[in-house]
Amino acid sequence: MTSQSTQPIGVFDSGLGGLCILSALKNKMPEEQFIYVGDTAHLPYGDKSEGTLKEYVGAIFQFLKHKNCKFVVVACNSAATVIHKMDNLPFAKDQIIEVITPIVNLIGSQKKYKNIGIIGTRKTISSGMFNEALLKKNPALNITAKATPLLAPMIEDGFIQEHVLKPIFDRYFKGFESCELIIPACTHYPILYSQIENYFNHGLKVLHTPKIIAETLDYTLRKQTIFNEKRNAEDEYYLSDITPEFLRESKLFLGEEVDFSHVSL
Repeated sequence: MTSQSTQPIGVFDSGLGGLCILSALKNKMPEEQFIYVGDTAHLPYGDKSEGTLKEYVGAIFQFLKHKNCKFVVVACNSAATVIHKMDNLPFAKDQIIEVITPIVNLIGSQKKYKNIGIIGTRKTISSGMFNEALLKKNPALNITAKATPLLAPMIEDGFIQEHVLKPIFDRYFKGFESCELIIPACTHYPILYSQIENYFNHGLKVLHTPKIIAETLDYTLRKQTIFNEKRNAEDEYYLSDITPEFLRESKLFLGEEVDFSHVSL
């Protein structure tokens, strides 16, 4: 085990949705220390320009570098659409995992599902990254992609009951009738897995993206021989704007209460 192995892993999102990813990471790799950053002062990322997103993302990377992280998980699909266009990141490409590439690699290589639905923020869907990458790997896929911008703020505010979501689903899921698999291209959406599958009477599957990201990171750390064998520090949680609402909702995402510190980004 190298000295780098004991360094923490940075995880960030525009808000609290990335805690779904973090929860899966913690379950898969309990010996690792994680540092989570939620840029709540600047959410939602899905409606921001590319230039503004680069500024926000760059500031978070600098903070995580200052915290001596060995690896960064970009737990935000909107942020993932810009990092490949940033040349000044303080981490090498093999020190970063985002939430698009592992999903594309998995779904693009499988043969079970042909009709794929994708839902996400305006930024993620309009970037076309998922569509282009998936079709490059498998041109036979039929892809239906739609921006679903109301879902993330509804989740943040705790509106996740099926009777509340139904009229929203009725609008957003028109055209998804033939889909066999839905990719939730927003880290908030794992909260709604069961609601979405129930809406379709379990006629399709919603991909469990946090599990895939966790398995990808675990494999990568072991391949690079920088995985931690013994936990040596507690996890740290940071928000750029701390409100009672976010503190309350964080338990929904992470499954436990944690203490958040403020960070200026």
